[in-house]
Amino acid sequence: MDNEQTAISEYLRANALGYNNRKSSTQIREDLKLASGGVTNEHIRGLIRELILKHNVCIGSLMWKDGYWIIQTEEELENVCRSLENRANSIRNRATALRNSWRKQQNG
Repeated sequence: MDNEQTAISEYLRANALGYNNRKSSTQIREDLKLASGGVTNEHIRGLIRELILKHNVCIGSLMWKDGYWIIQTEEELENVCRSLENRANSIRNRATALRNSWRKQQNG
């Protein structure tokens, strides 16, 4: 875990325990004086992604709901996982639709 990831992890553990205390990527960036990496704080989001995937930090986020938080309950965990699974299914459906459209266009 690098210094920025450590800072984010400690910040969330101190300030964002549970969904109701979530912090936006902008707030995290500003409070920790980190680089944004772009208009949607790609750098911050990338660091958080790595904290989840490589460092076993249970950070929650939901599509269309601003913020990140340290997951505190099994209900929060299930809500986050369900949201991710729904997004994955939606993307899979879009890929299938594109393949079907391509085949229809190729076959006249």
